[in-house]
Amino acid sequence: MSDAIEDGLIESAAVVLGLVRALLDGPQLTADESWFMLRRTAECLTDALNVAELRGERLAAADE
Repeated sequence: MSDAIEDGLIESAAVVLGLVRALLDGPQLTADESWFMLRRTAECLTDALNVAELRGERLAAADE
């Protein structure tokens, strides 16, 4: 179950990254669009770091 959740979080981050890159290559963003983009990016980065940390903990436990 945790693998499925992690996969979903990573997939979401990839989608957000694609959207952010497209926005950055497009016309000037409004302040609201910029803040929204920054918030979503921070959320996805937080999720990705949590996934990495949890995977590291599971790998360490498996080694023991």
